[in-house]
Amino acid sequence: MNKGWSHIIQFVCIMAVLTTIVVQGFTGVVKMRPLSPYIDKLEVAKQDLTFEHYRDGSYQMYLAKNAWKKTGFREFFSRCYNQVAFTFFGKTANPNVKKGSHNELYLTGNLDDITGKLLTDRYGSIENAKTDAQKNVKETLALIDTLRQHGTEFLFVFCPTKTAVYPEYMPKPYKDNISDFRLADYYIQLFKENDIPHIDFYNYFISLKDSSPYPLYTKTGCHWSESTIPMVADSILRKIEVMTDYQLPSINYVDPNLSSHYSGHDSELETHIDLLFPMRNPELPRPVITLTDTIGKDRPSLLVVGDGYFAPLLESCFIEAFGPWDYWMYNNLSNSSRPANKWKYLDQMFNTAETLEQADIVIALYTSNYLLNYMNGFTHTAQELLQKGATGEQEALEIIMRRIKDNPEWMQAIEQQAKERGISVEANLLKNAQYILQTENDN
Repeated sequence: MNKGWSHIIQFVCIMAVLTTIVVQGFTGVVKMRPLSPYIDKLEVAKQDLTFEHYRDGSYQMYLAKNAWKKTGFREFFSRCYNQVAFTFFGKTANPNVKKGSHNELYLTGNLDDITGKLLTDRYGSIENAKTDAQKNVKETLALIDTLRQHGTEFLFVFCPTKTAVYPEYMPKPYKDNISDFRLADYYIQLFKENDIPHIDFYNYFISLKDSSPYPLYTKTGCHWSESTIPMVADSILRKIEVMTDYQLPSINYVDPNLSSHYSGHDSELETHIDLLFPMRNPELPRPVITLTDTIGKDRPSLLVVGDGYFAPLLESCFIEAFGPWDYWMYNNLSNSSRPANKWKYLDQMFNTAETLEQADIVIALYTSNYLLNYMNGFTHTAQELLQKGATGEQEALEIIMRRIKDNPEWMQAIEQQAKERGISVEANLLKNAQYILQTENDN
C-alpha cells in the first residue's frame, strides 16, 4: 500500500478513536458500569491560570483532574488500570482497602487497629490507653446503676474484626507488625473484674476458626459471614435470659445446608476497588433460620447502640424476639421499629430520652476499632438523657425546626410558603414545626 494512504488511514483511525472518547465524555451514550463513590466523586477545585498556581502545580493538577472527569470511557480505563495493579502488584485504587494473600480483602482501619497504629495515634502509649479504659469502665458501672434504677439491663457484646480472626492472610507489612497488646483483651479483663455483663465473641471466634466448617468472615467483605449469625443471635438471647427473668424464643435452623454465591455485604470491599473482572468467590453457606418455641415468651423492648456489625442481626429473625426496638448506629443515626424514629439523627429526635427510658434491654455491640472511641460516647449520652428526662414541647419544636433547616429542599419550600402566606420565614417555620409535632404525637 502507498505510504501516503497508510498514513492517512492511521490518522483517520486515531482521530476516530479520540473523537469517540470525546463524544462519550460529553454524552455518555454508552452506559458504563459506574465507579465506586470514592473514585467517582473526585473533587475538582477550579484554579485560575496565575503565575503562582502554575509554579506550584495546582493549575496543572486542575487541568489533569478536569480532563479525567470529562474523559469518555474513563470507567473502563480506570478498571483496566486497577486490574493490572491489583493482579500483578497487589495494589488497590482505594487506600481504605488492602489486598492480602489468597485475595483476601481487609479494611485499612482494621489493619491499623491490630498493628497498634490506631491506638498510638489516639493515645500515644499503651499506658494512656489503659488509663482511659479504666475511666470508661467506671463510667459504664455508673451507667448500669442508673439504667437499673429505670428497670433496664445492660449487655456489652465484644465483636472481633477479620484481622483478629484471620491475621495470617493480612498483607505482609501488617502481618509482620502485629501488636502484642490488644485493647479488646484489656477491656474484657476489666469487664470480668467488675462483673459487667458481656459476651466475648472476640476470643471465641479466634478459638473457633480452626474447627468451624464454614469461613467466619467473607473473602471480599469485612463483616462476619452469615453462617455465624444463628450462633451469635442465639448466644445473645440466652445471655439475656441468664441476666434477667425474661423467657425468650430460640433460633431454629430451617435448612442449615442452604448455600449460595456471595452477594450484598459479602462483597462490600470489592465494590470499592473498581476491578475490570469481578473476583471469583467460593460459595458461602447461608442457613435459613427462624424463631421457635415462641408461645408464651416475653418480648422485651430493645435498644442497641453499636457499629455496623449489628446490621446482619437486624436483618435476621433475631429482632423478632423483641417488641419495640431501636438501633442507634454509632450513637448517631437511629433506625427503629417506630416510624417516628426511623432513620433520623439523634439530635433531630425529641423522644430520645423516652426511647431510652422505655428500653428493657440496652445492648452495646462494638468491634475493637470503636473501643478507641468508647461506645461513641453513649455513656455520656445516656446519663444526660436519663437525668434530663422527657423532652419539653419547646425543646421538641426547636429540634424539629433544626431538622427542617438541615434539609435545604425542605427549607426552600418553607420560604416559598411564607411568601404565599405573607408571613415571616421564622413564623412559618414555627407553624410547620407545630403541625409536625402534633402529627407525631397523634401517631
